[in-house]
Amino acid sequence: MVSVMLVIGQKKIGNPNEFALKYYDENIDEIFLINNTGSLYDTLLETKIVENIRSKISIPIAGGGGIKNKDDAKKLFDSGCDKIVINSLLYESPKNFSEIVSIFGSSSVVGSIQYDQKKDLTYYKMARELTGMNLSDTIKRNVELGCGEILITDINRDGHYRGLSNDLLNIAKTFKEVPILVGGGFRNVDELENFKNDISAIVISSSLHYKKIELKEIIDFRNKIFQD
Repeated sequence: MVSVMLVIGQKKIGNPNEFALKYYDENIDEIFLINNTGSLYDTLLETKIVENIRSKISIPIAGGGGIKNKDDAKKLFDSGCDKIVINSLLYESPKNFSEIVSIFGSSSVVGSIQYDQKKDLTYYKMARELTGMNLSDTIKRNVELGCGEILITDINRDGHYRGLSNDLLNIAKTFKEVPILVGGGFRNVDELENFKNDISAIVISSSLHYKKIELKEIIDFRNKIFQD
């Protein structure tokens, strides 16, 4: 599966509604709407953005950023999200995180891991705070607390078009309990061949937003390798 991430709160690239509709028309599988500075500035992803996009598209939407409790989660689900993406809350308030999982179900919660491959350390709060764990232990913690999916982003590669990390692939192979999604640095379609058997989805943002690659090329290649 190929997912696109629309990040809100960093570098301006345009209207998220227009980007979402464009990718939907080009047959993307899923859209991630992330308020990337949410935990840092205590702001939730705007529900109006989700509502506007949901009114135009029928594919799954995952929303995240700034979720602190069950009420925040409910707002995003009510606005049209199929899943929510959580990072900082898992470390700052495991109790609130577990409550969200118990109410809305594991299948509705994606645990987001911000990973520094060079140091084998993970972070939260927009990669400003250390979790104190390496990647393997962080994945285990996400699974223990009930995440139905896990998204791992290599923060050193993210936005640099250096290619997805093979280290992520090697670690992901050892975890079969939940679907693993990877992102950070996607460069070309050949990477899909390497990741197709062990990763549930590849999440792409900058390469698509800045037209380093066309979505049609990715979708066509994806379809080809799964037919072969």
